[in-house]
Amino acid sequence: MTRVEKRLLILWFALAFVVWNGVHDMRMHDTVRGYLLDNAMSYAGVGYGVDMRQYLRRGRLDAIVFSTAWSLGVFLAGIVTMWTYRKHVCTR
Repeated sequence: MTRVEKRLLILWFALAFVVWNGVHDMRMHDTVRGYLLDNAMSYAGVGYGVDMRQYLRRGRLDAIVFSTAWSLGVFLAGIVTMWTYRKHVCTR
């Protein structure tokens, strides 16, 4: 593996990490907002009460699954890019 490929690998890994953090944060934000809305509706007498632990546990699992899927997609796109670079650019 050349020095350029090592740097590309580090950059793609860093980008995948940033994507994981961003998607996880967005999904957890949506979960907390949904919990607060359901709780407010319960206090207003419009909806049923929800258990905080159960609601946030489901939201955390959802956030982990979605963020892992997105970051793996980005990382695999980087690996394919590096493979294409090695196959077509390095041989010329």
